[in-house]
Amino acid sequence: MRPLKLTMQAFGAYAKAETIDFTELGQERIFVISGKTGAGKSTIFDAISFAIFGKANTNDREGFSLRSHFAKAEDLTEVSLEFLLRDVRYLVRRVPQQDVPKQRGEGMTTVTAKAELYELDGDEERLLASSVRDVGAKMEEIIQLNVDQFRQILMIPQGEFRELLVAESKEKEAILQRLAHTHFYQLIENQLWNQQKEQEQRVRLLREKVASITQEAFDAEALAGKAARDIELMFAERLVAERETMVELQEQMDLAKGKAEITARNVTLAEEKIAEWAQLAKLRAEKAELDGQNGQRNDAQAAVDLARKAGAIIDQDALCLRLKQQLDEAKLEDQQALEVLQKREMALEKAVLEAEKVKEMETEYVTWVKKRESLQSMETKVTRAMELQQELAQESRHKQELEQKLDRLILQEKGLLVQSEQLVKRVQLVQDARLKSAEMKQHLTELRQENLFVVTEIEKWEQKNKWQSELVLLEGEWNQAEKQLHDAELKYAELDALWQHEQAATLALSLVDGDACPVCGSLEHPNVALQTAGMTKAEVDVAREGRDAKQETAKALGVQVEQKKWQIEQIVFASEESLHVLRDRQMLCAEELVKKEQELAGIDVFLTEEQQVEELVERNKQDLAKLAEEKAQQQAVYEEVRKKVDTSETTYALLLEDVPEEFQNPAGFYEQQKVLTVNITDFETKKGHAESVYNTAKEGQFRAVSASEMAEKAALKASEALAAQRTIFKDIMATNGFADYASYQRAILSPEVLEEKERFIRDFEQQYHFVSERLKEAEARLAGVAQPDLKELQRLDDESKRAYQEKTEQWMAQKDVVRKVSELSEQFMKHVKETSEAEKAYADIGYLADMARGKNDRRLTFERFVLATFLDTILLRANGRLKKMTNGRFQLNRKKEKSKGNVQSGLELEVYDEYTGLERHVKTLSGGESFKTSLSLALALAEVVQEMSGGISLETMFIDEGFGTLDPESLEMAVECLLETQESGRLVGIISHVPELKERIPSRLEVTATNHGSTTKFFAQGL
Repeated sequence: MRPLKLTMQAFGAYAKAETIDFTELGQERIFVISGKTGAGKSTIFDAISFAIFGKANTNDREGFSLRSHFAKAEDLTEVSLEFLLRDVRYLVRRVPQQDVPKQRGEGMTTVTAKAELYELDGDEERLLASSVRDVGAKMEEIIQLNVDQFRQILMIPQGEFRELLVAESKEKEAILQRLAHTHFYQLIENQLWNQQKEQEQRVRLLREKVASITQEAFDAEALAGKAARDIELMFAERLVAERETMVELQEQMDLAKGKAEITARNVTLAEEKIAEWAQLAKLRAEKAELDGQNGQRNDAQAAVDLARKAGAIIDQDALCLRLKQQLDEAKLEDQQALEVLQKREMALEKAVLEAEKVKEMETEYVTWVKKRESLQSMETKVTRAMELQQELAQESRHKQELEQKLDRLILQEKGLLVQSEQLVKRVQLVQDARLKSAEMKQHLTELRQENLFVVTEIEKWEQKNKWQSELVLLEGEWNQAEKQLHDAELKYAELDALWQHEQAATLALSLVDGDACPVCGSLEHPNVALQTAGMTKAEVDVAREGRDAKQETAKALGVQVEQKKWQIEQIVFASEESLHVLRDRQMLCAEELVKKEQELAGIDVFLTEEQQVEELVERNKQDLAKLAEEKAQQQAVYEEVRKKVDTSETTYALLLEDVPEEFQNPAGFYEQQKVLTVNITDFETKKGHAESVYNTAKEGQFRAVSASEMAEKAALKASEALAAQRTIFKDIMATNGFADYASYQRAILSPEVLEEKERFIRDFEQQYHFVSERLKEAEARLAGVAQPDLKELQRLDDESKRAYQEKTEQWMAQKDVVRKVSELSEQFMKHVKETSEAEKAYADIGYLADMARGKNDRRLTFERFVLATFLDTILLRANGRLKKMTNGRFQLNRKKEKSKGNVQSGLELEVYDEYTGLERHVKTLSGGESFKTSLSLALALAEVVQEMSGGISLETMFIDEGFGTLDPESLEMAVECLLETQESGRLVGIISHVPELKERIPSRLEVTATNHGSTTKFFAQGL
């Protein structure tokens, strides 16, 4: 990733939009960022980190604190970065969450965080993501580093340069995993582990199946101490024994089956004989029953014979009955005709009387007609007068309603005028309050700015006093540590000298004159060392370790003292006032703020209560105009209705001039007309009804006379015909042997009863013949034959069947046993084979999985082994630069000894010191040594990753301070190493106050601080 253009607005030390165009460097690939303390140099790194990840480059700077104190309230804090990554140009823009003034009204509103990511192609922008979340995910995807790894590798902030060097093994692993793409190896580890678990589960299940099969086939005692081969033989032996048992049971089952068939046949034959004896008894009973029914059969035959004789004369009897019915009907019709004739004659007499009454009313009817014709001539005028009367009443009511409405409108108009005067006064008060509120807010803004300035200065004073107190304590601890270190060095030097003397004395004991000294080679030994009280190596080592510990403590305290001094120097006061004066000033300012805020709150409450007064004024004007318009409309309508009422009253009076006074009342007129019409209609109706009734009665009387005469003749004729047919019936009845009509009636049978009796006689004769013949046959067949003992035969048959069933069940059960034992044997052989194969596979995959997961002598996982190799490559490159910068003294090595316990190892770093010939932890390096080592490691890491990975591009590095810890010679070597990186095209930016570094590196970005915010400008050769 290479930055091309960075734009910051209202961000950190930059108030206005500040753009840094890195393309101005041209071919230069290394530059220094210089400027005064607090000018905003580190803010450039913060802006780049914020644009990419949404977070500042240092952990103590988050989005809410990134806004510039110099910025105007209306200016948004935002950052945009144009960068190049794998030959593709991108543009990312971010706006942190912040409070800005409202566009309308007073107060502040919160702007939510925003982010956009574009891919640039010439002047075209293609949107890739448009939310904070999506942009963050997309940036990590294309850069393939998170913000922490970015800080440790590409953009190393102040005080954090050693993080990658001294990071724990786990932290290094996370960084190297992302850089070396070793997640594939971790996938292999996981896959082997999963396969191992699957194979282990398979072996366990197969073993459980084998155990379940053997436990189902044999008891625990039989299985004790048996191997798979033994169990296989046990299955074979049991299978042979079970099959022999099944053959024996089949022979017994066949024998029982034969016995059961014989007893079943005996029972069948006996049941047939018993059935024949039962049939004989049944036939004898049926014959006896039929003999008893013979008298019933004779009675039925006699009844049938009489019924047939009665049937011969039944038609004549029916004819006489029909003639008798006709005679009765004729007599009834004759009687009814006489009754109708009497009623018709009475109706005719009544109709004649009604017609005479109607005729007497004709004179009065003529009077009514004439009077109604007179009224009809006046009907038009009265009707029109009545309509006018109704219209006049309605219009009068309308006129009264309009008068009332006009009065109400006049009252409303007066009320609105009074309200208008009151609203004008309120508007003036609101305008005065707004003007006062604006002045108050301006004053409050000035007070808040002053208060913020004073509070900031007070905080600086308090922080400075705190750090100075801490510095005094640290200097005391440091002086004490230096004194203890001096004492420890003297003690160690004394003990070491004694130890060296003791070693010389020990060597002197073996010296012989004439023999060469193993140290100097001399043949003479005039002044040999003599042993003293004695000194051990352990005492010397303890003294050396004590000296080293004191040295580390003193060095650490010295670094803390220098850091605390540097922190105190970074505090710059904007005011020359003392802390006491500032606190008094802050107290007065706070009191004034509270007072003004209370006054403003009161004004705001008033304005809130009166915020709609202007709308009320406008609404009052609209209501007055609307009311005036409505009043004019109502006045016009009222005048029109009034004129219409006057015209109607005049017309009504003219219409009733020619109408008699008694009829001028429309209600009385129509009532009289209605009475006359009712009388006339009633008379005409009565007259028509009387005429109709008379004509109807006259015609009815004539028809009744004719009907009576015809009915009388029909009755006489029917009587004569009945007498003749009755004589003929009596003669026929006597001929057929019936003494009287009653005996004839008793002999008559219905067709159903007659058919039933004939069928009974026929069925009886057939049944009697059938039973008699079968009885003779049965008696002849069973003559001399005895009945069998069926119960005994059935008992024997049941016993044989039970025996056969038991043998069958035993054979079937044994057959299932043989089948089950056979299946268990086959399953046992199958699962034993599968278990053996699974155990072999489990052993192989388990070994690979354990090795890959670090269960080996070095406790090194497969992925960590690859990462260690990757780290070795990086260290090889880093040591080339480190030896150059340290004149061959230091070399970085990867610690290969396994850690204590189960802790994963393999990525820890140690440094080999050529001066001591010993390896030690990288945390023991001094500030300058640590800087040179970290710089070498970071440059090597960038080179190796760039060469080995096509996904991660490390074309840029930013370094914030660290060069101040180097001596002139080390600084020169470090700069040479950085200059060598230009050959690979990497861009390196360095924040430093070291003058030699500025002189050595020609290109620089100068950051200038002003009281209105900072600005930047490139200075380079040729610019």
